Amino acid sequence: MGIRRLIFIILLMPILLSAAVKIPAAAAQEIVAFTLFNYDNLIADSYEVDFSYIGQLTYLLSKATGVNEQEYRKILLSQELRNEAFPPQYMLTLNKKTRALSGYYFVDTDD
Repeated sequence: MGIRRLIFIILLMPILLSAAVKIPAAAAQEIVAFTLFNYDNLIADSYEVDFSYIGQLTYLLSKATGVNEQEYRKILLSQELRNEAFPPQYMLTLNKKTRALSGYYFVDTDD
């Protein structure tokens, strides 16, 4: 019986280790609200030299996930996010990229 449990645990380990983790509710709500409310400013920042809104969002994401702010800055300045025409889609794309980068997400989706 012990060997079966060990085999089961070994087979289950990759699934458990690769599972994404939701950012704590308070931080997730802050990221969602900031992203939706400041969508226009975030897009404008990606075309300008001053990245004040992008800087604030990278700080929030970095604080919640522990990933370097520079990694999030690259994502926020990417053409893919720049091309998102609607705030909810921008937020969902950012959520997907955050999940791929860090294993954390801030919005529950079917992905």
